[in-house]
Amino acid sequence: MQHNLFEWNDNSSVISPKPISKDKTNIAKQLELFFEILYAGKTPRINSDGVTSHEAVTGGSFQTISGGSMGFPKVLERTCISWILSFNTNDKNYNLSGSRVALFGSLTHSLSLYGALEAIFLGCEVHHLAGLSPSSQLEYLENKKIEILYVTPTQLRLMLSAKYQNYLIDSLRYVFIGGASIEQNTLMELSEIAPNAELTQFYGSSETSFITISDILTPIKSVGKAYPGVEIVLGDRPDKPVSLGETARVWVRSPYLFSKYVGENSFNLNRFSDWVSPGELAKLDLDQNLFILGRIDRVFKIKDQAIIPEEIENYLITKKGILDVAVVKKNDVLRGNKAVAYIATSEVLDIEKLKEECISSIPPLDGSFQIIELSSGKFPLLPSGKPDICKLQQWDI
Repeated sequence: MQHNLFEWNDNSSVISPKPISKDKTNIAKQLELFFEILYAGKTPRINSDGVTSHEAVTGGSFQTISGGSMGFPKVLERTCISWILSFNTNDKNYNLSGSRVALFGSLTHSLSLYGALEAIFLGCEVHHLAGLSPSSQLEYLENKKIEILYVTPTQLRLMLSAKYQNYLIDSLRYVFIGGASIEQNTLMELSEIAPNAELTQFYGSSETSFITISDILTPIKSVGKAYPGVEIVLGDRPDKPVSLGETARVWVRSPYLFSKYVGENSFNLNRFSDWVSPGELAKLDLDQNLFILGRIDRVFKIKDQAIIPEEIENYLITKKGILDVAVVKKNDVLRGNKAVAYIATSEVLDIEKLKEECISSIPPLDGSFQIIELSSGKFPLLPSGKPDICKLQQWDI
């Protein structure tokens, strides 16, 4: 047994209820190949078209592809130990061993890959529900007595769009929500059908893994306190922290960090000594709860006033009938830039009224602000479930 490598517990199994088309490999086969490559002394990489083998790394490593929501995806390499440490921490804190675990996304999304590898390591049943309709997902969770769910906010909203059918998933103990911020009304809807579940939001990135995790005492709009073993500093550099309550760049130091980028695009690395920045602005309160404001590389100006797109997105996503939202900047002759919000909707909305509400609530939005309505099927998403910001920026309006 090699303790620096992932292990496939003899009690683990992987179940995919949806039939797989001939041109696709199911998650069980992908994971088997992943382990085969790893134990052959090579480095497995999860790609959109399958699992490939790459040059061995001393100590045991694997590679994933970043989401690429703001540009070209990057290949990340990390050690198995960097995730195994958090497997053991989560099992200690949440008693995950032997549980029935459900995942919604493909293995190309680090959340799904993490959830699958953690479950296999801890002797769990892994239920992969990608491709099922929202009502089928809810029915499966209820009938199969799923106890643990790893999900993104987008996946959660889509699943809850079938809530009206009155499901009761009382077997759920924990719902781990990652990948983006989650609004309070969605958490309340989930609690109605999963009354026994602790809804746990965590904040992190492909590069950092866990940074913070929430609990029942976490304030609204916060992503929680530092995950065990994680140090957080806010500032332009980690050796120059800002005062408590001030907004600044997030820096992280922990045993869960990735090792390096691989190949081209490897230059775009926010590193300072043994600290890594996920590239986001945040602030801390007196109790060390972290509040994320938005990505630094998404901030732009309208008439010399800064716009944080996530502020607009967080406002819009609370509105009934909106399943997803992404705000991008577009060129404007008079102002230099203007903000355009693309929304995925489940019902007909009064777009003009919604626009006026945004302008009155979020300065410096003005009359140039636009909202473009799309059906959920036409809203561009990455494999991670996040909006494809890069594609939306390229669309003509």
